[in-house]
Amino acid sequence: MIQRIKNYLITGLFVLIPIAITFWVVKAVLTTINDLILPYIRLIGIPIPEIPGIGIVITLSIIFILGVMTQNYAGKRILLYWELLISKIPIVRSIYNATKQTVETLFLNKESFSKVVLVKYPHPDSLAIGFLSNQVKVCENEKYLVFVPAALNPTSGFLLFVNKDDLIFTDLTVEEAMRTVLSGGLVIKKKIKLIKDSQTAEAEAI
Repeated sequence: MIQRIKNYLITGLFVLIPIAITFWVVKAVLTTINDLILPYIRLIGIPIPEIPGIGIVITLSIIFILGVMTQNYAGKRILLYWELLISKIPIVRSIYNATKQTVETLFLNKESFSKVVLVKYPHPDSLAIGFLSNQVKVCENEKYLVFVPAALNPTSGFLLFVNKDDLIFTDLTVEEAMRTVLSGGLVIKKKIKLIKDSQTAEAEAI
């Protein structure tokens, strides 16, 4: 009887945790969107009624209006003048340009973070999951930029300059690798195909 109750509790826990985390993430995203612009509108003195979700409606409306405006000539000219103004402010222009390039890369470049690799990090005897993000020359040497996300919090991590010979390509998709990072390694394919120097080997995940 005790064992049966224990099994029920464990089963219920496995059902509850994904539901609770999903609701938590959705709530966090909606709260962020709701508070993205609303506080600044109230700060300049525009009265906004206390209606749940009004910030989400306002934010999406502003995004839509900006999208419509920048599709015509007048809107493009306004955006151009705005960027010219921003370019004259030293610290602000660096933040703006970096953010703009990142957003354009993530949403417009279909090849961004398209390959999952393993790199020897933080020491030669260990491997870390990384996302291939770019390619650059450093003193005539070809380097690959690899973003190594932090476990449980992939929004932070490290950007590494890696030689091509030190990259180990895998058959992991970006979604599979992201699930592995988010779960701290609890969710991972049982067998990962490693591809290096045109040779394929299978490594069984522990």
